[in-house]
Amino acid sequence: MKRLCLLAALAGVLLGAPPASAAFTAPELFVRQQTWDTHEETGPWMPLAAAPSIDFLGGYEVGFKLQDSGEPNNLQRVALQVTGVPDGTPTQPGNASPYCVTRIGAPGTIAPAGPELQFEGDGAYTVRVSIGPGTGDGASCLAGPSRSGSFGVDVHVTPVLVGEPLSLRLTPLPGMPFVGVQAAAPPGGEADVRCTLGALSVPDPSFAHPAVVEDVFPRPGQWSCMARGVAEGRDDNNDIASFATPWSAPLLVDVRSDFRRAAGSISRPRSTRPRFTFKAEWPDEAAGGRATLTLSRVTGCKSRRLKLRKAATIHGRFGARQMRVVIRRPRKLAFYSGTFRFGGTRFLRAGVDPFPLLLRRTKKRFGFIDPRGFPRCPGYRA
Repeated sequence: MKRLCLLAALAGVLLGAPPASAAFTAPELFVRQQTWDTHEETGPWMPLAAAPSIDFLGGYEVGFKLQDSGEPNNLQRVALQVTGVPDGTPTQPGNASPYCVTRIGAPGTIAPAGPELQFEGDGAYTVRVSIGPGTGDGASCLAGPSRSGSFGVDVHVTPVLVGEPLSLRLTPLPGMPFVGVQAAAPPGGEADVRCTLGALSVPDPSFAHPAVVEDVFPRPGQWSCMARGVAEGRDDNNDIASFATPWSAPLLVDVRSDFRRAAGSISRPRSTRPRFTFKAEWPDEAAGGRATLTLSRVTGCKSRRLKLRKAATIHGRFGARQMRVVIRRPRKLAFYSGTFRFGGTRFLRAGVDPFPLLLRRTKKRFGFIDPRGFPRCPGYRA
């Protein structure tokens, strides 16, 4: 019997029978940055035993070190399973669990254990990789020894204030520079900036915005601005979806505005001391601000422009909702132009209201007139 066994073994060698597969051990695992959609390698392999932290949103490739399989071309199969993600439920439609692949190569070479993983938020990602012979059915890829490992994703995006934003800027800045809140794009993704004031939120939250330009703010006030990183991926239906990092700590931003009147009215227009009432575009922000009304009489035209002569100066202060001043009615029957200058508050800049007051003094009254009835040069008629 011993002689027959020896002859059989010798015949196997002479006929080129494949040697028995080598015994596998738990695989040594690695990870590197690699975009899940374009498959571009962007970083070196890092051992999962060190639980590395990655500052990248584009995707991650898990690798393993090839072992001596004892098969032709060193054939071996591995199974990749995603067992943990930051949000608790893996959303990896490109990685069926388990994902079994066959690899060849020299022992000690690092090879991918499956397709790239997509970003699912900041935090820990855990995987398990099993290794076994290169032949067998689908279940056999889980039959060999396995090892688990994890890596962390830690991406931070910070909002930055640029300049002094105004929700209304009457005179554009030279060169039209950017003024507002912005954030730098994180590696492998894009920045998303959001600012809130009470129930107000800008910009449109339907897609990511890396910056909030000053004129997007609908009103002055102290806004709270936050930023986060966003990366595109796929949901369980393989539809395009967005995954994001947590929002940053809030950045408090004072958004101001140039002053503009909302309305003006006059009471007792027939008296010698009529009363003006003014409201600001932002009455709460104007409260406490001083203002000066300068009345000038139209005396004619010069170089196609109206000639004005100063007639009166009236000072006042805005209350909780409005400002009232009493003036002396001008003596001369004429057209008058009023310039309203605001002294400024925390959220409203000092400046001149862009809309002049257009008035007329007749024998019976003194008050506002329709702009279409106010004189223009040339052709001025008193």
